[in-house]
Amino acid sequence: MSTKRRPVAGAGAAATAVLALAAIFPAGARPASGQAVERWKAVEVAQPTNSADAAVLARPIALVIDKDRLYIADAVDCAVKIFSTGGRFIGSFGRKGKGPGELTFPSGVCVAGNAIAVADKLNFRIEVFDREGRAAGGFKLAFAPDRIFALGADRLLVTGNPTGRQKGERLLHVFDMTGRAIWEGLEARTSSDPVYDAFRNMILVCPGETGDFFVVYRSDERAVAHFSASGALLETIVVDERLPFKPLDMPSGRGAMRLFGFCWAAAADDGLLYLSAPETVGGKDLGPGRTLSVIDRQGRLRAEVGLACAVHRFLVADGRVFAIDDESALRIFEVVR
Repeated sequence: MSTKRRPVAGAGAAATAVLALAAIFPAGARPASGQAVERWKAVEVAQPTNSADAAVLARPIALVIDKDRLYIADAVDCAVKIFSTGGRFIGSFGRKGKGPGELTFPSGVCVAGNAIAVADKLNFRIEVFDREGRAAGGFKLAFAPDRIFALGADRLLVTGNPTGRQKGERLLHVFDMTGRAIWEGLEARTSSDPVYDAFRNMILVCPGETGDFFVVYRSDERAVAHFSASGALLETIVVDERLPFKPLDMPSGRGAMRLFGFCWAAAADDGLLYLSAPETVGGKDLGPGRTLSVIDRQGRLRAEVGLACAVHRFLVADGRVFAIDDESALRIFEVVR
């Protein structure tokens, strides 16, 4: 496995651009919008009964679709579980450990060409498997990977949570399949309170259709950054303020600090962004929501999709929403416009 990372010239340029745009479009700003909001119906799809013990999802953290297969990273079972797009369990691969083909808290999964790459979080590495689930290499990282996304057959985007121990930490890292660093960007926000910063630096990444990707902050920011596969900032989409912030007061060493929750989970499909706003739980906390807001590329709220359950994470493909609910179960919905 490769352990070497090379510094990349100009790695912070896109991060600087994002910060500049955030200053131009502060939280609360919105584009002009007089467009009516449509209501799209979500009809739940009945799934087959999966009797195998391995089909049970203990802690599903990330999911990705490739053709007719759905791959789900299960952090507790230390495995990637495979389902059909109709919900039928096909099989799984991976087991707990530190050796080749083994995982410790897998937190992300993606399909890059003929390879399946997994963010092996507590082993500080990316593990690569072939289509049969056999170990096929990987590489070590200097940070614990969080999520992983394919930006093409030979390029991986890996997100990392900042430690807060040093300034200038980056949230986004792009590698080739051998582990060679290609680009990094989006500098972490820092203050005197590392707990507060941990929440402020939570991001969601939505892969586009041509190797591009979108970055959504989960709190305090409604400007969505759109990047190319090479890390160039293509545009900033300021989301319609009809998607309100949800205030959350957090205890802190400096007294109560307020966060403004914006997005719990997100996905992109067919030129649209799907954002799930958090909902208030118990009158003071924030949890996953059950409404998907459909945003066009101008940031306008185009439609809303009401789901039968709150969803922690989801993706949208071919008119269907594939979601993980509060019980860690896979739910599939057909969207009717």
